[in-house]
Parts: sequence; C-alpha cells; structure tokens
Amino acid sequence: MIGTIVIILVLFAIISNPQQSAATTRNGVETLGDAGSSITVFLTNVVNSIAVSTGSRPAGSTYTTTTPYGGVETGDGSTPTVR
Repeated sequence: MIGTIVIILVLFAIISNPQQSAATTRNGVETLGDAGSSITVFLTNVVNSIAVSTGSRPAGSTYTTTTPYGGVETGDGSTPTVR
C-alpha cells in the first residue's frame, strides 16, 4: 500500500514538472558518482598504506633492482653492484 502511494507521488512529480525532476535526478546521480569516487580513493589509500607497512609494493609502483657484479649476491656489501 505504501509502495503504491510512493510510486503515484513520483509519477505525479515527473508528469507535473519534468524539467525539475530531470535536474533532481541528474544531481542525485552526480552525488552518488562523487561518493563512489571518494570511497574508491579512500580504499585505495588504505590498501596501499597496509601494503607499504607490511613491506609489499603498492599498486602501480615500480622498483628497480641491481645485480651484483659477477652475479653472486653475498648480502654483506662486499660485492660491488652494477648500476
């Protein structure tokens, strides 16, 4: 019963003033789009922060590595690296 009344009121608003209804709908959709973008940016920043704090690479980042001269990595810094 309540759903029917809501549908009738919406149809009445659209029929009686279609330009205002279109503008209201457009503004509502833009607001939802902005909210979706904000949520996406927030979640991306949270995931990248967690990745960095755990030693992982954030999305979209590139790291270069160097190979020690001679191809053997000792880990103690005694082997010079090629840059």
